[in-house]
Amino acid sequence: MLLSVVRELPPRDRALVTAQWFTGFRISEILSLTVGSVLRHGELVSKIGVAPRNMKGGYGRTRWIPVLPELHAALESYLSWLRRRMVLSPDMPLFISRESDGAGNLRPLTRESARRIMHAAFAAAAIEDDGRLGTHTLRKTWARKVYKNSGNDIMILKAALNHSDVAVTQKYLEADEDEVMAAIAKCDFTRKVRVARTSLVSMPKPVPALDASILRRTTKVA
Repeated sequence: MLLSVVRELPPRDRALVTAQWFTGFRISEILSLTVGSVLRHGELVSKIGVAPRNMKGGYGRTRWIPVLPELHAALESYLSWLRRRMVLSPDMPLFISRESDGAGNLRPLTRESARRIMHAAFAAAAIEDDGRLGTHTLRKTWARKVYKNSGNDIMILKAALNHSDVAVTQKYLEADEDEVMAAIAKCDFTRKVRVARTSLVSMPKPVPALDASILRRTTKVA
């Protein structure tokens, strides 16, 4: 449902939501991206990188994430939309706010603007807000997908999220309520499949061995 909603959003908003959903970047990292982060020599890049200065903590090494087909399509549509309105330069913010700064320069979306865009998409997809929905929701969703697709390898997820401590990674793997309920339901051992009685009744009875005297009498009569 969310995907069908996101695909119908305006180009910028579609690209914004899709970017966080399919990269697992923090929203601050998404908003730090420039046109040059995704476009090189007129072509979309195959991997998007976030420099350490734009990551939480401001240290480590550049985090690279492949541009998957869904994100590629969203970025392509958005950049085409931008080209019709302005001349693109590598240092331009990728996700541009409709409001410029005091000097008339372009500026990126604020975190609050990004939050409103994402909440509107969640609401349109009928995703209930239990108080935990936010700009970090899609990063956690991405993390769970990576974890499952890696065969539940937490070290792969740790590397994908660029965490320095696996204890931090574990916090992204809170149990899904539906999965918990399904596991509990399987604890009812009284509902195991039983062997049907009819299968025993219908089994053919063994043929008794012929008595030797009966065989002699039968032979004599003949």
